Order: sequence, then C-alpha cells, then structure tokens
Amino acid sequence: MNLHLLRLFTTVAEQHGFSRAAEVLNISQPAVSKGVRELEAQLHCVLMERSPGGVRLTEAGTVLLSHATALFAAERRAEEELQALRGLTQGELHVGASTTIATYVLPR
Repeated sequence: MNLHLLRLFTTVAEQHGFSRAAEVLNISQPAVSKGVRELEAQLHCVLMERSPGGVRLTEAGTVLLSHATALFAAERRAEEELQALRGLTQGELHVGASTTIATYVLPR
C-alpha cells in the first residue's frame, strides 16, 4: 500500500464519488478508479460499493478510512512542526549572559 493510492481512496470517500474526487485531485476519473482498484487488489478486499449515485464504504473501507485520516493528520502535524523548527518559531534557544544582563535585560 502506498500513500498515493491511500490518498486517492480517502478523496473518493470524502467526495462520495470518483468523478468529484478526480476534479479535486485534478486527475482523470479513470486514473482514480484504477488507483482504488489497485489498492483493493493489494489489500485483498472491497473498500467501496459503487453505484451510479456515488459510492458507499464497506466495513473494510470504513476501517481503512479511519486509519488513513489519522495517518494524514499526523503527516500534516509533522510537516507543521518541522516548518516551525525551520522558521525558528519553535524550539530551544540557549543564551549566555552576564548576571546583570540576565537580571535586567533578558526578562523583558
């Protein structure tokens, strides 16, 4: 299972259909369908029931969506924390100063 296929699956589930997911992802609908079929083949289970009106997650699809959502949320948090460290908005700063400066200047 790779993250690209997992993202295709989660987008289809969130958008309730392959065509809407394709629009959101800016790729073709057949590419989305192929990706979800490939994920289902890798996992050896059906994740979605397809119908002309959209899709409905199977029990396996619901379980996978829950874990995938948590995974992508953790990925976003990790990226935000790393960006904060790169931007010096978070982390540790060690400063050496004399007693006078430490007492009167640094507290400000």
